[in-house]
Amino acid sequence: MRASAITGRRALSGSCLACLALLTAACGSSAPAATPTRTATVTATPSASPSPAPPSPSGPVPCPATGLKLTVGTPNGAAGTIFYPLDFTNTSGSACTMYGYPGVAFVSSPGGSQIGAPASRRTGTTPAVVTVPPGATAHATLAVSDVLIGNNCHHQVPVKWVQVYPPDQFSALFAQLSRPGCADKSLVTMGVTVVTSGP
Repeated sequence: MRASAITGRRALSGSCLACLALLTAACGSSAPAATPTRTATVTATPSASPSPAPPSPSGPVPCPATGLKLTVGTPNGAAGTIFYPLDFTNTSGSACTMYGYPGVAFVSSPGGSQIGAPASRRTGTTPAVVTVPPGATAHATLAVSDVLIGNNCHHQVPVKWVQVYPPDQFSALFAQLSRPGCADKSLVTMGVTVVTSGP
């Protein structure tokens, strides 16, 4: 073989080796492709503070029916209407309040059936909060029309009991009250005033 051919082959082999070395270096030094990053902004929301407890009611609370005793005072009449004092005595150990109108109806017995229509509200006095100390008494007045019962009632019956719901209460008090009544529920024969203070 000629010397020039051998020299050419050696030069070609060296060139190939050099290229291979360059490729290996290039591959080994290639950096991985950059991955795009996302930036998230987190805003911390402060936890809601608990709602403050409602303030305790100041002063006396409404009189519960269980802390009251009902009595019917001596009746008095004028111009065909009989007025019955309704007295609410505070039998509890603490003061309480009453405000507005009691609910009144005649009944056959304590817890028995209602007789006729319940009392309407008699206007003329503005309701006011009445504080009732222990042992004290608040008052309302029940007005019953003998004229309506005598002239307009188609079904008169004897009454022995009155049922009274103190203002804002859902339990009734009972007291004896003997008089004629009207069983016609469409005829309102009596009215009641607001609760007031007094001796």
